[in-house]
Amino acid sequence: MLTKMKIALALCGSLLVGGVGIAAAQGMGSGGGKGAAMQKYDVNGDGKLDDSEKAALRADMKAKHAEMKQKMLAKYDANKDGKLDASERAVMKNERAELAFKKLDADGNGSISLDEFKAGKSFARAGHRHGHKHGRGGFGPGAAGRGQP
Repeated sequence: MLTKMKIALALCGSLLVGGVGIAAAQGMGSGGGKGAAMQKYDVNGDGKLDDSEKAALRADMKAKHAEMKQKMLAKYDANKDGKLDASERAVMKNERAELAFKKLDADGNGSISLDEFKAGKSFARAGHRHGHKHGRGGFGPGAAGRGQP
């Protein structure tokens, strides 16, 4: 039961990251945020989202979520059973770790110097981790208690 919960949380987390990436690419993240969403979904221009406008926002986010899930499954679901098993999740996590490593390894020499590590830590702290701002993850104090090494 706990393993299924972990799988569900891992899947939801990856989909959330993907959804935030799409939102950022469409101008809803990185500074646009609430203002861009209001501009797009506040059809009647009253400065707040009524129930129908919120429903439109939810429908768009649900569609983007489903699209990201399909892309993730298309890329990582090797046995095509519609879900990621442990080995498929391991491949996905490894690919993402390699990408994170490459971002930190500024000079591309295959190792991370202290300066590169500090630069990456500063970048993550500034809210640029995966294109969104939140307090989860990173390299800071207490990160070990949140699943970080």
